[in-house]
Amino acid sequence: MSAGSSGYRGSGSGDDVTASEEPPRFLDVLRELKADGCNLLVVGDAPRRLFTEASAGLLGGTDEQRYRLLAVTDASAQSVVERLPDPDETPGEFGETTEIVNHASPPRSVVESDDPPETPPLGDLSERRVVDPQLAGLQAELAESMATFNRHAGGLRPAQLRVGVDSLGALFEHYDAGVVRRCLQVVTGYVTDYDAMGHYVLTEPYDSERVQRIADDFDAVVEIRAVDSGRDGHHAEERWRVASRDLVTDWFPL
Repeated sequence: MSAGSSGYRGSGSGDDVTASEEPPRFLDVLRELKADGCNLLVVGDAPRRLFTEASAGLLGGTDEQRYRLLAVTDASAQSVVERLPDPDETPGEFGETTEIVNHASPPRSVVESDDPPETPPLGDLSERRVVDPQLAGLQAELAESMATFNRHAGGLRPAQLRVGVDSLGALFEHYDAGVVRRCLQVVTGYVTDYDAMGHYVLTEPYDSERVQRIADDFDAVVEIRAVDSGRDGHHAEERWRVASRDLVTDWFPL
């Protein structure tokens, strides 16, 4: 995913950008979003594995020390392992820079599994389980974790904290839409306060009713799709929509 190192190759020419307009260069917009803190809605009619891949990119690589906070509602243990970097290659203590908030229903571990994945184990990674009738507990756990990371870092740098929620679909299935949106308003507010990058997975097409209802609550919407690797030379693509900049990019490799 290009929030770390974009593969964008142009200025974008989406359907709502006319030839007479000069939209901001995508990389410039991305730098602004990272500097100010941003919240991204990740959507698309795509296989679940591509959302894991997109999430891994947005959580950042091992080129510098980052703090990662991942809230899971219906993600598998395998997908959690796949989106996090190898603990042995991560700057800083992995257990002090990475945390999982588990809001799965029914409750289940995503760190300890009866059928361990073939990928590297998560070691001493912290998993905080939340059973929450109105999502206040999830809000509180995420806010507390962000504050703890900020103290540990002595003040977080822009985009040093990466936050992910996978997925919103499970929350909408179990809670009233208004409750979910209020929770997101609180969480996205904290993300912005810490100049962090947050992403929120919703495995539905961009033009679905639910995506359209909440898209304006985010700084950008990232669409993903699968493509023919034999024809296109890559297996998946992404497209960014940044309404505040009147920017819609072309599709480019995920």
